[in-house]
Amino acid sequence: MRNRLVILLACAVSCALLAVLVPTAGNATDARTSVREKALAWGVAQVGTRERGTTNCSPTIDRWQRAMGLDVPPCRVWCGAFVHQAYKRAGVELSSRLIDPDRSYDDAVAGRRHLRQIPVSAIRPGDIVFYKFRDGVRASHLALARSRPNNGKLDTVEGNTSHAVRLETRGMQYIVLAARVTR
Repeated sequence: MRNRLVILLACAVSCALLAVLVPTAGNATDARTSVREKALAWGVAQVGTRERGTTNCSPTIDRWQRAMGLDVPPCRVWCGAFVHQAYKRAGVELSSRLIDPDRSYDDAVAGRRHLRQIPVSAIRPGDIVFYKFRDGVRASHLALARSRPNNGKLDTVEGNTSHAVRLETRGMQYIVLAARVTR
């Protein structure tokens, strides 16, 4: 009987030590939340990054586009390069198709290339928001949500807004799609 008690006590102590010493892996939702938080934190830290004049070019923006596998020049509209770089810094390699919000719109709707469409009401900080500001496309601009929707508005951080990375608050009526990164 005494040997059993010693063995049970040893097992209990071992389990307690393992619980303290070995961090839990968490679940997939925790990991995705962490990635969104990291992407958002990086994005907010870039506020004030500017292009040269109205050229869509700067050494920093050019680096973001090259990191997507794109040749520079030409300099392109870079809201997608900003979002791509935010997730790259958070450890997720998204598609270079993000350079074109209209093409990446298709990916989110189809659940391809690590994007999954979510209801606009389900937006959380770090999710990707698609806007339509010009005719002839389904989406023309991308941003990272900084908050949950509130009173018909959403706080975002955006690249290529008035030639810089900026914090914005926009009306929900401009959102045409919301997407969550799935990896």
